[in-house]
This record gives sequence, C-alpha cells and structure tokens, in this order.
Amino acid sequence: MECNGPQCSTSGTNSNSCESDSCCDGGCECPSCSGQDMLKFAEIMWHKAAMAAMFEVKKDRIKSRLEKSFGPTLDKGADAIVDAISNKIRNAVQSSKTEQELHNKLSSILTEATN
Repeated sequence: MECNGPQCSTSGTNSNSCESDSCCDGGCECPSCSGQDMLKFAEIMWHKAAMAAMFEVKKDRIKSRLEKSFGPTLDKGADAIVDAISNKIRNAVQSSKTEQELHNKLSSILTEATN
C-alpha cells in the first residue's frame, strides 16, 4: 500500500511511512487516511507488528546462543580492540605533546634571535 501523501506508506521501509495519524492531512490516498478500509489497514499493521516482534524474539534467541558459544572469545576480541584504541589515543596525546614542545622551543629560539 503506497500512497501519494507527503509522509504516508504502510511499507515502513522508506522515509514516507504512515506510522501515526500525524501524516494524515487529507492529501493521502492510503486506506488509513482516506477511510476506504480501516479494518484492512489495522489488520496489516497488526501483522507487521507481529512479524517485527517475531524477528526480535529470534534475534534474542540467537544472541543468547552466540554468547554461550563465543562469549569468552568475543570478550578477548573486545579487550584487544579496546587496548588498541587506548594505545592509539595515548600515542596521539604523546605526539601532540611532542609537537607542542617543538613548537614552543622553535618559538623561543626565534624570539631570542629577533631580540
């Protein structure tokens, strides 16, 4: 069910999704906005909600099994990434300090030379 209104669609996959009554400004042709078959529209929306809920349940089941199977390995991988990021940040800070020290020294040298 696509419609021509600025914010209406029952697909929910594009930026023009009719998720609330705020999009129904009278210019839309979808059943929910035009009043053609509200019962059919409600049925479609319930079906979409049920499928979204089923997807979330399945996702949670898989997540728990992945955690059981790979939990310690994933923890080690996460630790390695955090360590690498920490090292990069530490090196960037040190490099910045070194560059600032060089800048200060050169500034001091040039100041002395011009006096």
